[in-house]
Amino acid sequence: MKKYKYKLEALLKIRKLKEERCKMEIGRFQVKIKEIEDQITKHNSGIDEAYDLQEKSLASGIEGLEVRFHPYFVQGKRSHIEALQNEKSRLEHYVKQLFAQLAQLRANVKVLEKMKEKDKRNYKKQLDKKMNERIEEQVQNWRMTLQKDA
Repeated sequence: MKKYKYKLEALLKIRKLKEERCKMEIGRFQVKIKEIEDQITKHNSGIDEAYDLQEKSLASGIEGLEVRFHPYFVQGKRSHIEALQNEKSRLEHYVKQLFAQLAQLRANVKVLEKMKEKDKRNYKKQLDKKMNERIEEQVQNWRMTLQKDA
């Protein structure tokens, strides 16, 4: 008996590989988004620390140059935070597109897997039918040999 082989197995493997690649890409972008969120949190805490430090310095006495520097520092931090938020929203939009692509890839794989299951069931039915025919043929041959002997 010949072993079952699915004709579209290579195509199924390629589609599964594309699906896995898409999942890994989504994971990489989600890690990047998390890193950006961490950087935003770090910059916000830097701004809070700068305000606290300025208040302490004002209480103990501070030079005019240091007071003039503070708004520029905060402005720089905020513009950096804004750039990071823009990058984050761009990546989130791309991840949404990748999820849509992943859904399409999963659907393609699912269709091929269902076709494979159906093809395998048909193969087994044909195999069982052939086996039953052989058994029936052997039974008939056996009966004929018993009738000749009798």
